[in-house]
Order: sequence, then C-alpha cells, then structure tokens
Amino acid sequence: MTDILQEAINALVLAKGNKSEAARALSLPRPTLVSRLEKAKLNNIKPTAKAPDMEAALTEQKLTYELQVRELKQQVAELAKENITSTAIRKHVFMLAEHSLKPPKWLHTSMPQKGSPGVPTLFISDFHWGEVVHKNNVNNLNSYSRKIARERVSFVINSAIDLCTNHMVNPKYPGIVMPLGGDMISGSIHDELIETNDGTSIEHVIELVDVLSSAITKLADVFDNVFIPCVIGNHSRMYKQYRHKQAVESSFDWLLYNMLDKYFSKDKRVNFLIPATYDASYKIYDTSYLLTHGDRLGVKGGTGIIGMMGPIARGVQKVKTEYANVKQSIDYVLMGHFHQYLSLKDAIVNGSVIGYNEYAMSGRFSFEKPQQALWFTHPVYGVTFQVPVHCEQGSIKKPKNTWVSWRN
Repeated sequence: MTDILQEAINALVLAKGNKSEAARALSLPRPTLVSRLEKAKLNNIKPTAKAPDMEAALTEQKLTYELQVRELKQQVAELAKENITSTAIRKHVFMLAEHSLKPPKWLHTSMPQKGSPGVPTLFISDFHWGEVVHKNNVNNLNSYSRKIARERVSFVINSAIDLCTNHMVNPKYPGIVMPLGGDMISGSIHDELIETNDGTSIEHVIELVDVLSSAITKLADVFDNVFIPCVIGNHSRMYKQYRHKQAVESSFDWLLYNMLDKYFSKDKRVNFLIPATYDASYKIYDTSYLLTHGDRLGVKGGTGIIGMMGPIARGVQKVKTEYANVKQSIDYVLMGHFHQYLSLKDAIVNGSVIGYNEYAMSGRFSFEKPQQALWFTHPVYGVTFQVPVHCEQGSIKKPKNTWVSWRN
C-alpha cells in the first residue's frame, strides 16, 4: 500500500502539481488519485521524485486556474445580466447537462439493515474561506486562516467518518448526505473584508474545489454514495448590493458547486442538487427537508435576551407556511448563517468552520467553538442521533477516569 501511495505522490510532483495530468500518467481516475494523495498526506509520505523548478511550475498552474475561473466568472456574469437561465449557463459555460432536481433513489428506496441508525447527514456550511481572524482581536478565543481552514475541514470529515463507522452498533449505510449551506467563501461584500482577506474570491473558489473534491471522494470511498444539496449564502455574492434578480447565478457559491458537479460528472457515486433558487428541498425516506442559508427567512430582528431564537422561530414558521400553501410539507428547515449550532423540533441550525470572529464579538454574540452538525434519518423513527462534529482536536474534552461523580 505504501508503494502505491508513494507512486501517487511522485506522479503529482512529476506532473508539476497537476492532479489530472498525474492521474492520466498512472492511468487512474482523478478521484482515485486524489484519495491516494490524501492517504499519503495522512501517512506523512514525502515525494522522492523531483521536478525542475517546482515553484515556478506551481505558480504557472495557479495562474492557469485563476484565468480559467476568471473567465468562467465573466461568462456567468455576462449571461446573468442578459437574464439567461441557470440551465443555459450550466450548458454553455460548464458543459453540463440540464440539472435534475430529483434526489437519487437510494435516499428513499435503500432500506437500512436491521439495527442501522439510518442515513447520516453531515451539514457543511459557513467556511468563510479566506477570512483572517487574529486571536488577539477576539480575546484569544479563536484564530483563522486558509491553513487552519484546511485543517478544520479535514478534521470534520475524518471525525464524521469515525463517528459513523466506529461508534454505531451496525454501521451499514446506503450513502451519506452532505448539504452545502452557503457562505463557503469570505467574499468581498464589505470593505473591511477586501482589506483583510487572505487572497481573492477567485483564489478561494479554486482552493475550495480542491479541498471539497478531496473530502467528497473520501466520503464516497467510505459510504459508496454521496448526495449533495446546495444553496448559496450571502457572503459569496459577486456584488456588494444585496440582489434578488439572478442572485443565484451571480454567486461564487453557485460557481463553486457547478465546478464540483463538473468534477464529479463521471462519478456515479456522487449526485448534486443545485437549484436556481435560495432553497433546496429533498426527502430521506419519509422525512422532508428544506435547505436554505438562513439570510432569507423573511424576518428581521434577533437582539435582546432571546438572541437569534426569535428570527429563527418566526422564520421557520414562515417558511413552512409558505411551502404548505403550495401543498408541500416540510419536516425540518436546515440553515447556517447564524454560526451557532442549534437543534429544534422542526429546524437544525448549523455551526460554522470559521468560528468566533470580530463580528461576533462586536455584536456580543455567544461564544461557540467551530463545529458542524451530524445526524441520522431513520425510515421509521425519523431524525434520531444528533451530534455536533468539532472542527479541531482542541475542542474535544478528554474523558475523566470516573464515569460519574457528584458533590458530597
């Protein structure tokens, strides 16, 4: 196994960091190569091959990617201005077929084995990739950078796999659901973000394609099937002004999702749901979900003692009523945006990967360590086990020797 991983890492070096070229050299599917590279990294396998002027080669590759994404962004923006539909953009820009809004059949036809907890869902959102948080600006409660972001995403994926496969009685699953809830990049909607972000939005999208494609491949290797519903956030919009017309097609989140969809277009294990609106609805067995970012709940407010609970409760009720009026029942509304993990009887609010930042501190919001939501959907019992997945080792408390204690 070590020889295979060494071969993969050497092929990447000889291909000057181009994973597609390295995969072709080894006659492997690109997702397989990416999986091997990830395993090589975990096993601390270093390359033994050397490529001439590697730094120059990587710089050239990065510039090539930047030009490709810049061109894609320009095409998407121009088509959006002309009111061309998202379907046309997918067809002419990304060379993708018309998108199906039907979730894969395994979500409701593949019954879990006896004793299995059902279908796991790992909710991923609010990366704010590229934002920088200096710990001395937030009372030493958090630090964030692109390097830390990579480590946290990797830790979340590995932790979720560990929880699903090593801590369940009968870990047999038909697949896993991984909603992408928006605000994947920091964006440039505020002047302070433009001044302090590490890199540009285009760089962040490029890096996230690599990070998320690797994460999705790893999940597919473990769970066999991955279903990924996607919605846009508010930080990822291409314009400072909050938009309603063509808001989806002019979002870096939407650009990222379609690039990932194209990446996995030949991998039948991975299916995306990328609607041209703010919501994505789907069912797991008989439990219906509506995924939305959380900034378009149709309500405002959130100050005072109850904090975010007020707008969330009112917003969830408003969303469910809206869909009930068109004969569509919703059991759970899923949202990110608030950076606070919260489980309610009819909603699941995700935490964040970025964690506590200057904005949260300025607003006197409650401190919460970076975490993402994980739960299981059973065909009989509905939503069962729910647990936050911490984004870093420091967030996990070490167990005490005694399993129970009390005061005398």
